[in-house]
Amino acid sequence: MKTKNYFLLLTILTLSLSALAKTSSTSELTNPKFEASKLVQQSFKKISANYPTSENKMNAFYKERVTKNNDCISVNEAILDINKSSYLTPKSDQLAVRDVRGNSNASESDCYMIKLQGGPVSALQLDVVKYPFLGSDIYNISDNYNFDYDTPVEIDGKDFYVVNFNQKYTTGEMLFRGKIFIESESLAIGKIEFSMNVENRGWAYTKFLKNKPKHSNVKMVSADYVVTYKEYNNRWYFDYSTSSVSFNIYNKQESTFNTYTVNSQLAVTNLVAEEFTISKKDLLKSTDILADKTGDIKIASEWDIFNLIMMLAING
Repeated sequence: MKTKNYFLLLTILTLSLSALAKTSSTSELTNPKFEASKLVQQSFKKISANYPTSENKMNAFYKERVTKNNDCISVNEAILDINKSSYLTPKSDQLAVRDVRGNSNASESDCYMIKLQGGPVSALQLDVVKYPFLGSDIYNISDNYNFDYDTPVEIDGKDFYVVNFNQKYTTGEMLFRGKIFIESESLAIGKIEFSMNVENRGWAYTKFLKNKPKHSNVKMVSADYVVTYKEYNNRWYFDYSTSSVSFNIYNKQESTFNTYTVNSQLAVTNLVAEEFTISKKDLLKSTDILADKTGDIKIASEWDIFNLIMMLAING
């Protein structure tokens, strides 16, 4: 049976090294008396005071994995150079692959070979402070979302307000739900956990799949994301993102039903890297597929170290 390729588009902008810090539900912090939506607005208004206002170089480790019915069918890893643009400009971040490796365990009998398009680019675009995800003007967020306070938490010795949010209307545009963690003194966003409201929306898969497989029905199961930031010299830097997207494919012709999950993680390994230049020809684009770049595999000593960093971040 001929294998068909279907590319997953993670256009929805996927625990950080700071996740190594312990999170405690006990905090003496008291929630503000004003509405939670106002706190979120204040946080976004203070971006220029809390986040880098000039470009900076970063190094990062990226990993993506595709599973079919809980069996891993492909893994790809990359060591990245990132030119992170200012949070005050719409200029996109730039990144290049310094080293890459991967493998695939897909069987020849598989009807589909799922490949992730944009991978590291999409993982970086989960920086929702730079690329806001709420789907509305920050001044009018209450038109689309309900906000309420959760119990404050302590992370790495700092107190954080926790704001829950969910889209106000179940019909119409597909938006998000989740939690925003806002540092109490600076009002910087230190972490966001969010999910896209894909449930009970038959057309939700169109946001993720480049094309629908023939003779098949596709149903989204979940689309979950986390992004965290790390404070350095009184500025908060993008530190880690993770994405987990699951969907079912029922092939009516083959009478098969399978669940696919695509996970991606990007961990910054050096917030302020040594100077480097990313040439235009090496620039990774949102249309690139990392799995197609793993032919010339190099064995780098950093792989084991970076995988350990990623594992500690996940389990921290």
